[in-house]
Amino acid sequence: MKKVFIGILFSASGLYLAFRQMDMDDLRSAFSGVDLVMIAIASAILVFSVWIRALRWRIILGPIKDVETHPLFGATMIGYFGNSVLPLRLGEFMRAFALSRGGHSVSASAAFGTLIVERMLDMIGIMVLILVLFSSYPIPSWLANSGLILSGIVILLSAILFWVSFSHEEWVLRIERLSLLQKGIGRKVKKIFHYFIEGIASFRKVKHSWRLVFYSFSLWAMYWFIAWLSAQALDIEMSLIQLGIVMVSVTMVIILPSAPGFIGTYHAGAVLVLVEVFNIDQAPAQAYAIINHAIGFFPLVIIGALYFFRSSLKLREVRSMELSPNG
Repeated sequence: MKKVFIGILFSASGLYLAFRQMDMDDLRSAFSGVDLVMIAIASAILVFSVWIRALRWRIILGPIKDVETHPLFGATMIGYFGNSVLPLRLGEFMRAFALSRGGHSVSASAAFGTLIVERMLDMIGIMVLILVLFSSYPIPSWLANSGLILSGIVILLSAILFWVSFSHEEWVLRIERLSLLQKGIGRKVKKIFHYFIEGIASFRKVKHSWRLVFYSFSLWAMYWFIAWLSAQALDIEMSLIQLGIVMVSVTMVIILPSAPGFIGTYHAGAVLVLVEVFNIDQAPAQAYAIINHAIGFFPLVIIGALYFFRSSLKLREVRSMELSPNG
């Protein structure tokens, strides 16, 4: 309950920061000429990006079980649905359970381990974009420093985790036996660490690793193009580098706790960077935040809900989900 409250607090604060200076007439004017065709194209690209993510997941899962792409697409959509409508970002657990209950001979714990590896790939991708984009444009020191801190954390964690998992199995046992990891939140951290190690173990056997790079690059290229389409839909003139910085900055902000669907934190990040860094007027910046968030929210919730209600998962089961080696 405390985590839910913290998430709601962050979201409420984000909404306040994003819309505390809101002129309804100006905002209405910003929306009046919106290009719905651009929004439709952006929404279609977003849905297609989930298929690309499913293709990448299939490669990561390959050493465990070769699963067809469509079930992985459906499970991924269920995960997005969960993250968008349920607290505590339960979507990743739902995604793992949806796959395990689909009759594909993959346990939920094994699936979850590969999802942790997938998120590490996402974090490495965002780190590369931060280093490239933030060095390509004169941004304020507060934004540059935030990016460098996040990149440093990603590099450090990746180095430690990969070092431990690849070369030092005795360290895995030592870490899992630490007294801090035997109860409460420490026990949850130990579980996640254990699933990550399992995921890395299968990741070492992945074939066609060049496809992982290609699919990861394709995902970020599509997200970037969606950001450009959102700006074009509102007739906001910005370069691709500038829009890339907005995209990366928003991604950094939504790491923070929030209400379901990144409501508030997403909007605050977009408006802050557009107004403070690129001098976009308040109303167009707010309109961009609303539209770009809606593009990433409604298509995934609608399609994800269809897959969820066709699956064997039940909403009342979600909060009590426990991963075990066999389920």
